[in-house]
Amino acid sequence: MRYLLDTNVLSRQDPHPRARAWILQHQLQIGLASMTIAEIAQGIESLPPSRRRLQLEKLLAEMLEDFPVVVFGTNEALVWGRYVSKASRPLPMRDSVIAATALANNLQVVTENERDFPEVETVNPFKD
Repeated sequence: MRYLLDTNVLSRQDPHPRARAWILQHQLQIGLASMTIAEIAQGIESLPPSRRRLQLEKLLAEMLEDFPVVVFGTNEALVWGRYVSKASRPLPMRDSVIAATALANNLQVVTENERDFPEVETVNPFKD
């Protein structure tokens, strides 16, 4: 595994064709952070019972089948502590957990929001 998908790549309503192609091309090298699963699950849980909610629940189940989940464990927690302590600005909790997960596992974060991951190697599949 080489890459960790950021939540913003997975949660777009209309995935960009370039990003979709990039993901398909690298699918066997991609993992999901447990924080990404939590973010998506929270979004689903905030919805009332509906066709849309059922559709998103199905998509989440498919993601869990298609990609391995990289958990936030002890090593990731230690890396997170160092990462946020050294940051030159306050970092959002969720993004910093994804960043620490990537750093602890030598992965690049695949994101549209590279600025949210200072000092972390990123790939932006939406760029030319």
